Amino acid sequence: MNLDVFVQNFMNFLTKIFNGKNNNTTLDKDQIAKLLSTNREALEAFENSYHIKVLNDKEDDLFHINSRQASAEVRTVSTDAVPTEDIYKQIEPIKTQIVNDLVAQTYVYSFDGNLQQTVKALTFKTASDITETINEAVKLIPLAFRPQLTGDSSVKQMNGFSSEALLFNYQKMMDKNLSSATRKTFYNMFRQGLDILDLDPILYEMLGMNKNSMGHWLPQLVTACMGQDFFRIPATKIAKVPITLLQMTRIDYQMLTPTTLNIIDEWAMKVFELDENKDYFIKTGTYSSKFDFRNAHVKGAKEVRELGEYLTFIQFQAQNMAGPLATSSIYGVSTTNEWVVREFIGDKENNPCIYKGLPLHTEYRVFIDCDKNEIIGFNPYWDPEIMLKRFGHEADADSPHQIHDYIIYKSYEETLMKRYNDNIQTVLEHIKELLPKLALQGQWSVDVMQNGDDFLIIDMATAETSAFYDKVPMKLRRPQPEWWLPKLDNKPVWLLN
Repeated sequence: MNLDVFVQNFMNFLTKIFNGKNNNTTLDKDQIAKLLSTNREALEAFENSYHIKVLNDKEDDLFHINSRQASAEVRTVSTDAVPTEDIYKQIEPIKTQIVNDLVAQTYVYSFDGNLQQTVKALTFKTASDITETINEAVKLIPLAFRPQLTGDSSVKQMNGFSSEALLFNYQKMMDKNLSSATRKTFYNMFRQGLDILDLDPILYEMLGMNKNSMGHWLPQLVTACMGQDFFRIPATKIAKVPITLLQMTRIDYQMLTPTTLNIIDEWAMKVFELDENKDYFIKTGTYSSKFDFRNAHVKGAKEVRELGEYLTFIQFQAQNMAGPLATSSIYGVSTTNEWVVREFIGDKENNPCIYKGLPLHTEYRVFIDCDKNEIIGFNPYWDPEIMLKRFGHEADADSPHQIHDYIIYKSYEETLMKRYNDNIQTVLEHIKELLPKLALQGQWSVDVMQNGDDFLIIDMATAETSAFYDKVPMKLRRPQPEWWLPKLDNKPVWLLN
């Protein structure tokens, strides 16, 4: 098949999809994938067609819209909603004070990416007291422009304290006099509530107990990797988000005012020390929303300035996976009070992309036992069986995005697996060398991304909550007990009506 014929056939292929008349079989997609694997021009034509016809279409679904689209929608205001000069002058000093108060109480963990200088590797910003409350001044601003948070106050969805319900459910899930099924029901209610209920001091501290959140494991990983030169870790800043700011993810994102978004953006610029000329990778402490990679990759001055509101949306979106809008409740995706900004790792290999822009790097998932200093399992992160099933045999397999990702993955599968098989033993040997230095308890998954000759450790999670846990032999599995009761300092949070 020559290139011109391929392009025409592919255009016809996409046209059928757009018209809802896709009767193509898996074999059709496999044939296209085979051509793409050997013809770079064909791959470029395929990607150009996908970008022009599909990629930027907007879907009316909370779980498929991306943070850029959500931001643009919230910020689209009618002419009569633009603040007057007097209102603007009223807002600005209050906004500045709120930003400064939020920054003052934000703890930040910072790693500069240098694994050879242990003295400079770990730094924390010390929180200070916020300035005099400005709640009454905030209430004088018209609702359309009013900040929905201050350093010690925030709007909420309901009256009362969410932790009362959470602690009741926690008590019931621990009650051994109840049946296992009943206890599981209370556990599910507790975990769902952690993700979707209004924040109060107890609930906020409970979020900080999640071992999967990056602030728990990254400092220990950095220390373990110091002095070696095989693995890299991306430069990273982790901010423990102030409770009043994090509460903004618990209310409808569409209801946030422009002033509120501006406050969050300015806070992010300061605490993460952002440079408008750099690209960044962003995520919550537990979730990047990389399945639409435009959420995770921040590029260009405008996006850097809006980075805070993107993080707000990512966490709002993830928390709603546990809520009533989801087809089935999935809690834990963003059970965290941390936000993360990392250096963006540019692709050295010119890999094709899935998930709307994610370079298809070879990645390795390794399971470790930190108590026994042992490797207990491993698997390719982009496992062929799982990926081809996801893109080709789920309910949305006829979606243009899934068809695109199926073809791209299938065309690149051989390259991915060859790299994986060529390097897995080397990766395992170097991880084994780190284990005696890694001050974590229990069993974990470790994700390694290959980028050219670089091997970067990019993520960790408790083993039992990680995909491919079934690759760990049953006799070696030791799930960690969960503990969600924090030590509290009894600091109050004032909530605006």
